[in-house]
Amino acid sequence: MKQTAQWHYRENGFFELICNDHPVMMAHAEAYTEDGRRIDTRTAALRQQQPDSQGMTLVFEDENGLILTEVLKNETSIALCRVSDRSGAEIAARRLIPLVIQADSQNTCALWKSLWTKMLLVPYDNTMWLRYEAQPLRAGRKSYDMTVLFCEQSREGLLIGALDHDVWKNAIIGSASDAKTLNAQSGIADEGTHDSVPHGAVSGKEVSSARFCVLYGGDYRDLLEQYGERIASEQKPLQWKEGVPFGFNSWAGLAFRLNEKNYQATGQFLREKLSPAGYANQGVTYANLDAGWNVIPEDTLISLVDELHENGQKAGIYDAPFAFFGEDCGEEIPGVPGHCFEEILVKDEAGRLLPRVDGAIPFDVTHPLWRAYTQWKFDRFVRWNFDYVKIDFLTHGGMEGVHYDPAVHTGRQALTQGYTFLRDLLAPERIGRPFFISLSIAPLFPCGYGHARRFSCDAFGTNEDVEYVLNAQTYAWWQNGRLYAMNDPDHICLLRSFGMERDSTEGEARARYTSAVIAGTVMMLSDDYEREEARARAIKFSGNREVNQIAASRVSFRPVESGNASASPAFTAEIGGKRVLAWFHWGQKKEILSLSCHRAGLPTGITWRDLWSGKTVQEPGDELHWEVDGCDAILLREE
Repeated sequence: MKQTAQWHYRENGFFELICNDHPVMMAHAEAYTEDGRRIDTRTAALRQQQPDSQGMTLVFEDENGLILTEVLKNETSIALCRVSDRSGAEIAARRLIPLVIQADSQNTCALWKSLWTKMLLVPYDNTMWLRYEAQPLRAGRKSYDMTVLFCEQSREGLLIGALDHDVWKNAIIGSASDAKTLNAQSGIADEGTHDSVPHGAVSGKEVSSARFCVLYGGDYRDLLEQYGERIASEQKPLQWKEGVPFGFNSWAGLAFRLNEKNYQATGQFLREKLSPAGYANQGVTYANLDAGWNVIPEDTLISLVDELHENGQKAGIYDAPFAFFGEDCGEEIPGVPGHCFEEILVKDEAGRLLPRVDGAIPFDVTHPLWRAYTQWKFDRFVRWNFDYVKIDFLTHGGMEGVHYDPAVHTGRQALTQGYTFLRDLLAPERIGRPFFISLSIAPLFPCGYGHARRFSCDAFGTNEDVEYVLNAQTYAWWQNGRLYAMNDPDHICLLRSFGMERDSTEGEARARYTSAVIAGTVMMLSDDYEREEARARAIKFSGNREVNQIAASRVSFRPVESGNASASPAFTAEIGGKRVLAWFHWGQKKEILSLSCHRAGLPTGITWRDLWSGKTVQEPGDELHWEVDGCDAILLREE
């Protein structure tokens, strides 16, 4: 249902939003300037109220000489604020809050009244095993760039999300004074964004916040998809017309044991065993190098890539262009003779290097020497004829600090500049062929710079990894095809990754494979195929053509439940006119599970077939049942 929305000015600095004839929230606005001044629409004087065909503009002024302009758009339900000085002098700000949101009135929607209302906490990025959580409202809770409030049982929801991500880091924050008050804020730099210095100050005659949109409706899942579509209408995802990549990534299986022999043998295994069995996209598989590839000499790399191409395969490589992992900052920059790394590292206002995050110091991606170094690296990837790159540790490019480019004052401005440079380096118009870009350890926003984004941190092959990947699927499914051409569910370990103390069970392997199939998706296996058991496991699970057709559809499955801080056990989709249900169990005990077809939006009384076992299921009532022993998955498609 299309949202109809209208803003109204109430009094005393408050304005309210009516959606589909429901009063859903009221709000005021605040702004803080670098010189210590603060303006609050509740205490400032309303100087102008300018209605127009699209909404209204409210202009407030206070005794400190600050002017706050609140712009409210009706049908798009957008709010932003601008702050300026009455004298016309230039102003600087690190924090603008166009919406301090609270319940509208006693007639407001039910989600404001319930103590069980959940707030989706969206992590800024996907490093260090961050995860999505849905928790009750509480003072101080933070969700980066967007959130949705929802009632778990009814699914009624209210979404607040930033639409602009090229200047400010944004957050929705529970107020310290009232658990049911939320600040939609531009300007956040804290432990959640991995920053050690304050958010940069934005300056000018007038400083504007990001635009925030507000969406209300009966199903929060619809709102998340609508939010993604609204962003995509302005910042289209980077298009990929070559289909879902099927292949191998070296990290989980080989890590730093990677060398030319096991890489070559893996490529051969893919083309001789897995591709003929159906694990491929139109007969093509990728053999992708991860960290540690630099032990392979350049001439050997070129010959290995040539061998893959001669056999109809593609090759992938890895880089972390925004992060310096070296120990010696005085080391000369490869490809940029006469210059050292210290010249291109971000520093604070006192000229000190920023502390390491995840073991690395951030590069200044606005520095011309960084551009020269990065172009030297990426031009080599193109010259060596690679087809795919995993770009890692991208959060570092957006960390706050002092940048070389004097026009860049915030981490998001720097990150946008760095992303644009990378995208343009690998643009088909520049290099003459498609080149797949997968982003990893990357902020959710800005988007539009990679074909895929890994929606979790490293995920391997145990029941815990299955649950962790499904947590991302539960809350990030809507990003597929909207923010990014594909969600990347990380490498699929079917037997044992490095560091694991045991082999995964067959049920865990089936569940982990299925969790990747329903993501949208990028299909990259990762095991050590020097082990015969790993080869046998890969052949068994990756050769199911019907399951692989689901993956190749690029459809991301929708969650049935919220999962709270965990994950939904069930996900649904419609592919080729047929409903499909993916059902998971990550517990270690034997159980009989039940699922309401009505709750899942599925028809009753029809025949289902499990694409893994081939068995059919038909139950006359509303509930489906599944007897499962330990971690496992079934993939049911209507007959």
